[in-house]
Amino acid sequence: MKGIVDRVRDTISRYRMISERDTVLAAVSGGPDSVCMLHVLVGLRDKLRFELRVAHLDHRFRGDESRADAEFVRELADGFGLPCRCEEENVPAFLLSHAMSKQDAARMIRYRFLIRVAKQEYCQRIATGHNADDQAETVLMRVIRGAGPDGLAGIPPKRDGIIIRPILSLWRSEIDQYLAEHDLPSRTDATNLESSCLRNRIRNELLPELERYNPSISRSLVNLSSIMTDVSAHFDRLTDLALPELIKTARLGQFALDSTELSGYDEALQRSVFRRVFGSLRPDCAPLSSRHVERMLDLVRRGEVGVGVDLPDGAQARFEHGQLAVSVGSGPADLPSLELRVPGEAVFAEAGLTVTAELLPRREVVSPPEAVAGDEAVFDWDDLEPPLIVRGRRQGDRFRPFGMDGTKGLKQFFIDSKVAASFRSAVPLICDDKGIMWVVGMRRSDAAPVHDSTRTVLRLRAMRPEEETGSGKSPSI
Repeated sequence: MKGIVDRVRDTISRYRMISERDTVLAAVSGGPDSVCMLHVLVGLRDKLRFELRVAHLDHRFRGDESRADAEFVRELADGFGLPCRCEEENVPAFLLSHAMSKQDAARMIRYRFLIRVAKQEYCQRIATGHNADDQAETVLMRVIRGAGPDGLAGIPPKRDGIIIRPILSLWRSEIDQYLAEHDLPSRTDATNLESSCLRNRIRNELLPELERYNPSISRSLVNLSSIMTDVSAHFDRLTDLALPELIKTARLGQFALDSTELSGYDEALQRSVFRRVFGSLRPDCAPLSSRHVERMLDLVRRGEVGVGVDLPDGAQARFEHGQLAVSVGSGPADLPSLELRVPGEAVFAEAGLTVTAELLPRREVVSPPEAVAGDEAVFDWDDLEPPLIVRGRRQGDRFRPFGMDGTKGLKQFFIDSKVAASFRSAVPLICDDKGIMWVVGMRRSDAAPVHDSTRTVLRLRAMRPEEETGSGKSPSI
């Protein structure tokens, strides 16, 4: 049987986790898993020709113990001669204003920290210490919650091109043995023994009970994750082919699917489409549960106009004339009117976006987009009449779309652009004192085009929250 170092090297090679001259940021908590991972990576770095750095985040859950963990990681990194970034975030304070579990909040903030540090330190990979027992617990937890193929695939060995799990094939008992053989110290998080969260109850209570019926239950769950990874990859490929035919609207946290085309696919593929669309709208959330997917399927089967269902984290699905509309935010409620300071920004929680404004010299705008579509538009600042207002639609709104002769009613513009009715009130409009300048994410008006003689350019951008942080899609595991 291969030793642990060789098995980790095989995992790195199989999933192409690390390339020559990469810099790897090792996320080290101080627990047995991350200490084992770090020691193995130190042993492999010269053979695989990569650089290694260490990062640790104190979530401030355990007071002096947390601070002692951070000091332990600093000393461990120093002993290996590795650069180390240790920071802290007040997650308990964050939870006071966010409706999230302690575990979900800690995970989200931890990954944001790791991605930020990786960018600052020019690291191509972030290595985390997830192991085979973590995989078994994750799969069982998702079985309980009613996940589909994506969820049952469990923890991916490599995610988003940057997150890697080099020790995912190692069992916790093997890790403990490795630490003992190499006389490696580690820290123990006493909260892992508590049963206050579902994962801990699965680890400490449910899995030991299931082992009475199947002593190899954990291995069976890991095997299930491997099978479902292949199934999920197959449906991903089919979904990639189907989506261009299905999506009628895709902008600013809103999707509209052609219900007629959708009905032509079997329900297994429809389920995959629903999960993909929701994952695009809510990348920070766990995958849709089977219960929500079945409700969306029922919407399509029934075809009753105006009927909708609530999805997790404020998302909604609604059946309309020939469309299944999926959106985030408060749905069809009208947007408030806000002044957009220049330079400055206006935050629209209702539409799930932030609109920013900045002034640039003409020479810095090499090829100004005319914004026939997209999430950016530019204008000749001197030709506008401030103040700028960001608002929702109003009865009788008209504008002159860029590149068209004559004006057009906003309602007809939405109909022609195949914007689902429930989306229309959630599309922000940016106006100056003369009228509509930009139907955000869709079409600018012919107001104040940028010319060679323009002196100052106003650049407007519409960004979703994950774009503002620069982190892209945040991992759920």
